[in-house]
Order: sequence, then structure tokens, then C-alpha cells
Amino acid sequence: MSDAEITHVQKTAGTPAARLAVALAAVHAARGESIRSLRLDDVDFPQGRITIEGNVQPMGALTRAALRCWFAERGTRWPLTLNRHVLVSRQTANGTDAVSAYFLKRQLTLHGVSLDRVRADRVLGEALATGADPLHLTAIFDLSETTAVKYAGLARRFLYEPLPGEKAE
Repeated sequence: MSDAEITHVQKTAGTPAARLAVALAAVHAARGESIRSLRLDDVDFPQGRITIEGNVQPMGALTRAALRCWFAERGTRWPLTLNRHVLVSRQTANGTDAVSAYFLKRQLTLHGVSLDRVRADRVLGEALATGADPLHLTAIFDLSETTAVKYAGLARRFLYEPLPGEKAE
């Protein structure tokens, strides 16, 4: 993502729910569906872990802060909700369903922020930082082998192929 795109995401994610969704996509490469289906039991503050699609990951400072901010908002707005999903809305607070796909769309996509783009940028960034290792990408993000190989191939091109106009070494 370009600097302008990152700035736009930061400005657009103005609510605690939107900031949480962006943090989960940017740090953990979580898909929109995974974010919507995330349950309270998937968040383990004492151990500093979060489970996304069955994949247990360390929970860093950004994710922890975004979760705490969202939980404060959730507790203020719906203190008696029994819904076990992390994200709840006016429509889901009195039930057990996950928020709708439109919930995230209303928070971000309609304002020009694509969680898929944020997620892809995270995976590519990890590939670049770790030497384009598809096995690492598969393990850390629970990607399919095919998808991990595609990201690794793209990262290798960035890392090892000369830019247009440069001479190969």
C-alpha cells in the first residue's frame, strides 16, 4: 500500500470497531469473515494470544489496544449483551449472530478502505521481511500452499529482480 493509502485507512477508521477490523487485517491478515466471526473465547489477554480461524497467534500491542478500546465501547453501549462475538451491533447485541458483512462495509468499504487490500499488504510485507518463504506464510497466516507460493513469488520479484532501468548484478 502507498503512504497515501495508509493515511486514508488511518483517517477512515474512526470508530473503535473500524480500528479493530483494520488492526486485525493489518497485523494478523484476518479476512472480513474471520473478523466478523471472531468470538470472545478467541481472545486471551492473560496469555497475549488471539485465535483467528483456528490459528493461534501472539497478540501484539496494536491488537491489544484496539481490542481494549472496542471492548470499552461495547461495554458502554451494550453492557448486558450475551452475544459471544467480539463485534456486535445494534442489530446483533440482543441475539447471538455475528455482525453482517454490511457492518464492516458501512464502517470501511463504503469509505474507500478495503480490508482485503490491507490484509494482502500485510501478507506481502511478511513475505518481504522473511525472505519470501512460503512455508512461513502458510504457518503464520494459515494460507493455502498455492496462495503462499504466489505471495512468495511476488516478494522474490521485489527482492531479487532489478527494477526497470537498473542493470542486473
